[in-house]
Amino acid sequence: MTMKKNRSRKHIENQAPPDTTFPPLTRRTFLKSGVMGVVFITGAAGAVNTLEALTLPEGWAVALTKGVVFADPELCAGCRTCEAVCTNYNSEGRVSSAQARIILEKDYLKGNYEANTCYQCVKPLCFHACPEDAIKIDKTSGTNARIIDDVMCIGCGKCIEACGSVFTPPRPRFDPEHEQAVKCNLCSGDPQCVKFCPYGALRYEQSVEGIVTGYPVLGEG
Repeated sequence: MTMKKNRSRKHIENQAPPDTTFPPLTRRTFLKSGVMGVVFITGAAGAVNTLEALTLPEGWAVALTKGVVFADPELCAGCRTCEAVCTNYNSEGRVSSAQARIILEKDYLKGNYEANTCYQCVKPLCFHACPEDAIKIDKTSGTNARIIDDVMCIGCGKCIEACGSVFTPPRPRFDPEHEQAVKCNLCSGDPQCVKFCPYGALRYEQSVEGIVTGYPVLGEG
């Protein structure tokens, strides 16, 4: 990936390794449960409120997201409307599936489609991997989404690598035109992909208390 010219790039030291302390929920389990707000997980000790039980060592804790988009692969028809409206809204009118903040994949053997969304993780690896502090918590919109400051982003790809260590495909993507990373910003609380999905395959979960979701408590499958 190309680094933007005339920008410094700091060396990252002592990155915390991926942590799988908590047994993950899967996205399918979450969708079937219809959980709103705070996510609960069940472990050997029984039902545990993760807001009370989850401890994030070494300064990893950041404000919980207040919204997250989930996709139901059983309802997705692969029309790519979500990608089109995402890039049109967030990329200055461009329509490019390669730069959409929601990533549609097709299983060519089974003929299934699946939209991959950013989980706005409780322990956002992208946030901590950025050497320029370019990934921010969006408190202005009230969503607490993990967003990329395009003024500070140098296009190093560290956020993409970090997310890709636990999620496939990684949710941040590289925009070669601007030589920067892009990722879901929840459209400031009005996600266009959810708004315009013609099949109802996407839904926007919200909670004023914050949502414990994404890495390390939510897996894929």
